[in-house]
Amino acid sequence: MHILKSSSEKVELHTDESFCLLAYTLTFEGKRRTPSSLSIGEDSITADFGALGAIEDHIRMEGDLLVLHRTWNLRQEGSYRLQAAFSYDDQELENKLFIPALWYQDNSKGKGCFPSAERSANWSFLETRMSIPCCAQLSNGKRLFTCASEPAQEQRFVASVATERHGMIISIPGSEWPYSYQGKQSLVDTSALALPCLAIPSEGMVYTRTFYLSNQKEESSLEAYCLFVEQLNALMPTDKPAGLDWTLWFEYKLTRLINLVQDDGKGLAYLLMGDGNKEVQDVYAFTSASFLVKSLQGAYELASLTNYRAQTKALLKAREKLASKFMLPDDQLLLAETAKRIGDFFLQAERSDGVFQDNYDLVNDIWGGYLGIGEHPEFKSMVNSRCNGEAMKQYVLLALTLRKLGMEEGSYLSLARRVARFYCEAQLSSGSFGRWWTEKGKPGDIQGTNGAYIGSFFCTLIPLLSDEDPLKADLQSAVHQAYSFYSELAYEGAFYGDTLDADSCDKEAGVALLSFFLDLYHLEHDKRLLQSAKLAAQFIVQWIWQCNSFLPEDSMLGQRTFRTRGMTSVSVAHHHLDFYGMAIAYEFLRYAAWTGETLYERQAKLMIQACRQLVATETDQLGRDEDYIGWQPEQLNHTAWEYFNRSHAMQGYYDIDIAWVTVLTLGSYQSILEEFPSMLEE
Repeated sequence: MHILKSSSEKVELHTDESFCLLAYTLTFEGKRRTPSSLSIGEDSITADFGALGAIEDHIRMEGDLLVLHRTWNLRQEGSYRLQAAFSYDDQELENKLFIPALWYQDNSKGKGCFPSAERSANWSFLETRMSIPCCAQLSNGKRLFTCASEPAQEQRFVASVATERHGMIISIPGSEWPYSYQGKQSLVDTSALALPCLAIPSEGMVYTRTFYLSNQKEESSLEAYCLFVEQLNALMPTDKPAGLDWTLWFEYKLTRLINLVQDDGKGLAYLLMGDGNKEVQDVYAFTSASFLVKSLQGAYELASLTNYRAQTKALLKAREKLASKFMLPDDQLLLAETAKRIGDFFLQAERSDGVFQDNYDLVNDIWGGYLGIGEHPEFKSMVNSRCNGEAMKQYVLLALTLRKLGMEEGSYLSLARRVARFYCEAQLSSGSFGRWWTEKGKPGDIQGTNGAYIGSFFCTLIPLLSDEDPLKADLQSAVHQAYSFYSELAYEGAFYGDTLDADSCDKEAGVALLSFFLDLYHLEHDKRLLQSAKLAAQFIVQWIWQCNSFLPEDSMLGQRTFRTRGMTSVSVAHHHLDFYGMAIAYEFLRYAAWTGETLYERQAKLMIQACRQLVATETDQLGRDEDYIGWQPEQLNHTAWEYFNRSHAMQGYYDIDIAWVTVLTLGSYQSILEEFPSMLEE
């Protein structure tokens, strides 16, 4: 590494193949100050600002990663803003911006009020918005320049990152402009607000912060980001979050699943979408076979646990209540009988042959395609390919499980065949299974990745069909056409529209494609599928928190010493954390087992460990009563954002009991335990 002075305030850092420019400035009493002198050592730089103080950098190389440890020694009383400015030689080419979990392909997909290039060409975001603090990447077709910071430890030092023509500026204290995205319907204009400052007392202050820089040859943006993650994690401390013993975690999760089972009053059952959610509970007054409730997956999990013997008082009590609710004996077949009642309930969702509307409004007695909060209310009367794919896959698995228990349920497989036929006939010439369909099989919306769930459903059904069955050949042809379409989406990086309450870029789009490619690989072992799977896996990594982000100590999460590392966020439209990581971990482990790429195994471990946190137990019910033992909140609002625009529920707040969290994490745990048990060892 060579350090060269290039001006009175700038220094060039040269390695064998890369270049980085550091700019030294300080803002004092609202005015930008430049250093009176720059001193350069073998691995250090000192910028002297006279009476104001000095900035001292110590620099080292860790592989291809440049680690800059900066100390601000502020001597004069007053108000300051600290800056760290990094840039690179972009050869005057157009730069593309990528910020993990926040800014992807200019956030051009979707109709929400989230930040996008269409709203403003320039933005500044707080470090808590992204999965690595202050992480941003600029690429120009020849080089990829990435910066990041260690997380702040105090509120006053929470930083922000903004991009300029050739690089990035990290500011402390941080600010968001020209808008701050604080809810699905709340984009706050901050352009007229004064910038925050540090008030430095007469005795001065010393503050240190470490930054990480990378200047790589052009690869794909996401591949370069994954390499940056690998290098950064090699420098991270190995602390892991405190969490439940896995046996207790499992028992409490199963307890919550059982307690979510409701009697429809006619001898059938369903899962309640969510409960105890105070002023927003009316949003959760419906059930579904898939997506937000996942009743059929819950039924499959109950059936598969028929022979499990309860160990905790909470689970024993939940079983007793369940037996009493349906007037069943609390015996070995209790969970299987309950699972069958759930499966039978959702047989009512078929409107006509293969037209399956699996969302049911409990208040208004209405079946629909998706009845939750969404940006397109006209789609409620249609059918959705994600919902259908999820529900039918689980119907197949439920039927097979009940069959092993001596409970033949051919009606489930018959329904699955009819829905499969519907999508075979509806499949577009491109190979897409679309997103929304009318009851007559006409496309209502063909955007996004929703149809990949139909591909996974077909991969589950195909092995059950005989070679003489004409449906088998049709499904095989359909999945090959679908692969051609969805692999092209992955190649283009078009991961969007998967969550039904937004059309934006989102992590579940990556999970949908990864799952489909791996399911098809499991069926056919074509290595081209793994190449496509890698593109999806790389996309997903950006949504995984690699550091323990700042949380206010007095917040609900801060008081519990919650660790964000290994947690996942949802989309550029949903700035909260969730426990979807347990499901992603299973897919990453499958991919790593087939490819030997250990990055994804390590990322899986981070997510698995993170998902052990914040589960209500018999002794700590997370603010609720014993009926909620095993609940784990859906929304963890770690930054200045809240789904329902509630200002009191930001920056360290957790909330919302919803069935998908229980069902998805429990089912993924069971899959990991069966196929990758070593990942659950201490």
